[in-house]
Amino acid sequence: MDHAKATDTQTAAETDRIIEQECERLLESPMFVRSPVLSRLLQFLVEHRLRGGRSAPKAYAIATEALGRSADFDPAVDSYPRVMVGRLRSLLDRYYADTPWVHRLRVPQGSYEVVIQHRNAPPGRSPAEPDGAASAPAADMPEADRPRSPATPGTSIAPRRPRWGLAFVFVALALLASWWFTAGQGKLLAATPAPMPLLEVSAPIAGDSGPSRALARALDGKLRDGLRRFDLVDLRSAGAPGSAAAAGRIDYRLDTSLVRTLEGNVDVTLVLNRVADQRTIWSQQLRLTADEVPEFTAVEPAIAQVAGDFGIIVRDQVQRQPDNFNPGFPCLAQFNRMRQMRNRASVRQIDACLRAGLKTSPNDPVTLTALSLLRFGDWQPRRTTKEGQAAFAEARLLAEQSYQNGPNSSAGLFAMARASFYAGNCPAGNAMGDAAIKLNPYDSDLSGFLGLFKTTCGQMDEGEALLRRSLALDSSYPGVPAVTLAFLLSQRGNQDEALSILDQMPSPSNMEPQYLMVRSVVLARSGNLPEARRQWQRLLAYTRQPAGTPPERVLQQFVITPAVIARASAALREAGVVSVTKTLP
Repeated sequence: MDHAKATDTQTAAETDRIIEQECERLLESPMFVRSPVLSRLLQFLVEHRLRGGRSAPKAYAIATEALGRSADFDPAVDSYPRVMVGRLRSLLDRYYADTPWVHRLRVPQGSYEVVIQHRNAPPGRSPAEPDGAASAPAADMPEADRPRSPATPGTSIAPRRPRWGLAFVFVALALLASWWFTAGQGKLLAATPAPMPLLEVSAPIAGDSGPSRALARALDGKLRDGLRRFDLVDLRSAGAPGSAAAAGRIDYRLDTSLVRTLEGNVDVTLVLNRVADQRTIWSQQLRLTADEVPEFTAVEPAIAQVAGDFGIIVRDQVQRQPDNFNPGFPCLAQFNRMRQMRNRASVRQIDACLRAGLKTSPNDPVTLTALSLLRFGDWQPRRTTKEGQAAFAEARLLAEQSYQNGPNSSAGLFAMARASFYAGNCPAGNAMGDAAIKLNPYDSDLSGFLGLFKTTCGQMDEGEALLRRSLALDSSYPGVPAVTLAFLLSQRGNQDEALSILDQMPSPSNMEPQYLMVRSVVLARSGNLPEARRQWQRLLAYTRQPAGTPPERVLQQFVITPAVIARASAALREAGVVSVTKTLP
């Protein structure tokens, strides 16, 4: 009897030790470090258990001792403790979903008590684990549950199989190898395009009052509405049964919180976490005034920054796998990286992986659109050659295929809009482009290029609005929208704002020919003619044109539209950057 009591006491002490150690591990994890309120709540519940509490703590104690509510808190009318315990329950589930465990802490549904759950089987052994480690847990198992050794009495030993069975195995392997190196190799190695990263959007953490809950729902709706419109990110909520989303594969998680201040402002915090290592890779805090909610338009740049073609998720994937050109998302990410860095060194690899992706998914409008744009890029510097004409024809065909397979997608619509503009068909380009913008008004790249196309077609006001929208969504001031807007402002006489935009453009955009041309005009109109002419000399060197070359011939090296070439050449002459007498023969 005494021995039995000692065993029971030891088991309870061991359980308390496990709970205490597991709590410490949880509180030190990045997930709980970023959630101080839930960390305090977990610590309170664990300490209540370790102090010998015979029952779960009451809602009043949780509210006043763990959650900071005042002594007049009434649990009968305020469900704050229940809500926060529910969030703690969810946070624990998220933590253990991504962390191998033998025993874990759990708060059962409908209870405020912390309990420990033991895994029925130990987690899988890692390749680096010693061989002896696999059998160690068996020492703690009851005798009846331990796996028996083949030498243990009472077990049956499999009868010895004849040697011809082994020979049959070798023959089968030989036949399989023969099939592998002939017809079967291509089938087994058929590259399935890698899926888009899966993003989970957590419900915003907010107060328990009616207005706070309403604002949290509005913020959640705004984020989901914006993020779902981008092609290079999948939302977990959008996953169909049997898909990766339904299977629980999550690559990133966006956590949000919302606090209403006494002054009437609303503070919004956005935190993007990489689930694989529970690491925060981006965060942003916004203070919104009362008239900016519940529309939450101020979070639109953050939406574009997270999920856009040059966004945080794409950059994170490329930084972690800089040499990954596999079909699917890795290839598309490399394509956008090339566009952002203006570096065509990897264009052949990207062309190859895009085409490989189309072999498996020939109707994917996103890949078709990317390859179409790549081929338009091949056409531009060789417009007068047979190779350039062939590139244009293929680019146009790919754009048509993208639209046919995705007539209700922003990718398919904008592919056709771009092809129409390049062909000089402004009405068709405008119609397709406007439809694409309606499908994704958060895409800075789409807004910027459509703004450029509209100004090319003479729709200055609409074009300027889209260019400003593009820069508002992307504070990095990407090349084409920023340069085009600066030129429009300079034409209107607003040299200060034009120069301010050019000064904010990062490398390598500030080394491109469009930038050099526009900056020379703006500097000349601002009274700095010597520096303007130095910029023009840099442009001549860039395009390998001799001094005195008429601006039309210089601009033809990198500008497609004749109307734009004419306007820019006139501006260069009017500003005094080039001689008025130099005209194209």
